[in-house]
Amino acid sequence: MRCSTRWNAAGSCVGIPTSAGGGLRIARLRPLREPELERSRVGLASEAHSYEPGILGGAAPGGMSNDRLEAVLGVGDGVWEVARSAIDEWAPFDLGWTEIATGDRSPYPGQDVIVQARILGLRFAVASRVIEVHDRAGDHTDTHGFTYGTLHSHVVRGEELFEVWHDRATGEVGYRIHAMAAPGNWYARLGRPVVDHYRGRFRRDSGAAMARAVRASL
Repeated sequence: MRCSTRWNAAGSCVGIPTSAGGGLRIARLRPLREPELERSRVGLASEAHSYEPGILGGAAPGGMSNDRLEAVLGVGDGVWEVARSAIDEWAPFDLGWTEIATGDRSPYPGQDVIVQARILGLRFAVASRVIEVHDRAGDHTDTHGFTYGTLHSHVVRGEELFEVWHDRATGEVGYRIHAMAAPGNWYARLGRPVVDHYRGRFRRDSGAAMARAVRASL
């Protein structure tokens, strides 16, 4: 990582780390427009994960939080199909204070994404890579979703699952997030209460966004 040393024409912040290749500045005054986000997203190809992927299946590594959210979206096959489509269309990120650059594609393994969030008057752009996409039929419950993990261009390090589930016995359809994360740099550690607050807000707002997406399509 390297640091900017002054405000520049793009509005980047003094002393905020940038990606090793200089393609993605984490914090700035003005938002990145869609073409700029896409150029930065494509530039992430050589960037590595900031942790060892595959952590969600076990206990949280030392220092990482273990966060979950579950929300019931409705009942029935129609709700299930709409919920699956909403995951594929990145509805969990349609929060009003965030936007996501995905290359205009549904989640797929190896896909780099950038989430841009408006926080405390700044725009934070953070990078992750999709690790797994699944569409599973279990004995009683079907699930559909994806997991992504942070790259070095992120203020935290960790992994997050986004999925919908369908209980075939009751017809109930729900949405869940499971995340393990810790601050990824010195200023995230210093401001961990703020980071954790916005991560919690993201989970709650994401559940509400999925509920809106389902209602709008039924």
